Amino acid sequence: MVVIDELPFRFVGGLGFRSFCAVIQPKFVIPSRMTIARDVVHLYNSEMEKLKKELTKDDQRVCLTTDCWTSNQQIPYLCLTVHYIDSDWCLKKRILNFVQISNHKGETIAKLIEDCLHKWGIERVFTITMDNATANDVAVSILKRRVNGWEGSVLNGEYMHVRCCAHILNLIVSDGLKELHHSISAIRAAVRYIRLSTARVEKLSACVVKEKIDFKGKLVLDVPTRWNSTYKMLEVALKCQKAFERYEEEDSKYLQYFLEEEGGKKKFGPPSKIDWANASRFVEFLRSFYQATLKFSATKSVTSNCFYLELGEIFNLLKNLALTNDSLLLDMVSNMKKKFDKYWGNLDNTNLLLYVAAVLDPRYKLGYITYCLGCFYDAQTVSNFILKVQTLLRTLYAFYSKGEREISPIPKSFTSPNTLQRQDTLLSAFMKQKEQITFDESLNEVDRYLADESVNPLTPSFETLFWWKQNSIKYPVLSLIARDVLAVPISTVASESAFSTGGRILDPYRSSLNPKTVNMLVCTQNWLKSTNEGLVEQFFSDEDDELVQIGLIL
Repeated sequence: MVVIDELPFRFVGGLGFRSFCAVIQPKFVIPSRMTIARDVVHLYNSEMEKLKKELTKDDQRVCLTTDCWTSNQQIPYLCLTVHYIDSDWCLKKRILNFVQISNHKGETIAKLIEDCLHKWGIERVFTITMDNATANDVAVSILKRRVNGWEGSVLNGEYMHVRCCAHILNLIVSDGLKELHHSISAIRAAVRYIRLSTARVEKLSACVVKEKIDFKGKLVLDVPTRWNSTYKMLEVALKCQKAFERYEEEDSKYLQYFLEEEGGKKKFGPPSKIDWANASRFVEFLRSFYQATLKFSATKSVTSNCFYLELGEIFNLLKNLALTNDSLLLDMVSNMKKKFDKYWGNLDNTNLLLYVAAVLDPRYKLGYITYCLGCFYDAQTVSNFILKVQTLLRTLYAFYSKGEREISPIPKSFTSPNTLQRQDTLLSAFMKQKEQITFDESLNEVDRYLADESVNPLTPSFETLFWWKQNSIKYPVLSLIARDVLAVPISTVASESAFSTGGRILDPYRSSLNPKTVNMLVCTQNWLKSTNEGLVEQFFSDEDDELVQIGLIL
């Protein structure tokens, strides 16, 4: 309870908790806060040993993400998260360390990560995902040498460094929104005015009801450095457009607010019909980037196989809009296209593993990548690049064929999560025989996989990892590659999300916690929540739904 719910150790001494225990079980001996602190240490050590065994068994190879954060007390921390697909083909992520860092130099970051890997007994590192800071380039180059020395890298760590795609996408869109359109400024000013007072929020809510708008949320005020917050602000405000227009009639001070100066300049607004129409266009345009960011930042599903699918859609959107005469979006698109070309325009600037990941998605293989590239590049460039991707896949196949770990065979009782299949029937026996007969022994697994028919991309609820689990016997070596490549995270969000926990644990009332205790609390909470993820999510989802219904939360 103390760890998962982020409660202070002194919670057990509180009058409310003691009264609660007296009612539930008067004979229960309430432990002291020192006892709770010791129990947290024991729990941390126990859970750490369990995780260490899992990370080192069966020669498990792992991927890492890391990021830095500064607490309210101006203390810098580094979070290191491990990602891997276990022998049962389940994608997992666990925080390994949440520790203080003296500075953000590459050598310091590398030393902390190396010490952490030694502590956990981890040698087999596949990739490290970091954002685009120069210090991170230095850190990865040092770590690459260390892992090569441990003989734990793949292909001498040539493809170890994965740059955070969500961070790059944020740079691209932020460049396009550097000079915000006056329509966005007008809507921001309107939202800010409403949020300045609880009475105004309630009055707008009344307008929402009167206009019969199906909206139960609250207005969002954006953060200038986060374009996705601007997108959410506009998206939510557009739902309440009629309510804003009605509010203008019911609050005499509303129009007066826009006559005041801000920073020596007159405010934009109130939003006009044209401003709302422009905002609608902006939201429609930014939606593709917002959805791509969500997919890049996913932590509970495979992301490496979706990189090029989303990249192709973004490239296509920018390319088509650049050819139009849309004056509203043209400058924005032009700035974004320049930044896009800087990071992703040159095919050689992207880690080839992310293209291999797309090939290892049985819905797309080489066909879709070849088609997309053909829409943006000349035939010779496409041909040369596809050859590079194929060569890397075959090189990986040769590497993994040299005595890599074995995938556990599928249990006889294993069934699809969506359908219940009968076992040991004549039909299943026939299908197994048919599958064996159709194997062409003259082809290696790569050739056979690429030649086999692709899964329909429109297959509902398709699960890539489940498909590989089903076909790991058919492709024993290729499935080893897929298990590592598909575990590669393409953003550092998993590490960044730990900073929210760190911020709550290190609130102004608990700023005296020493770094070792903070590390134990953050890591142990992550491990316990991950183990009971489904139960925790279901409980809070049901609770939130009920609280919304009775009006206690928005």
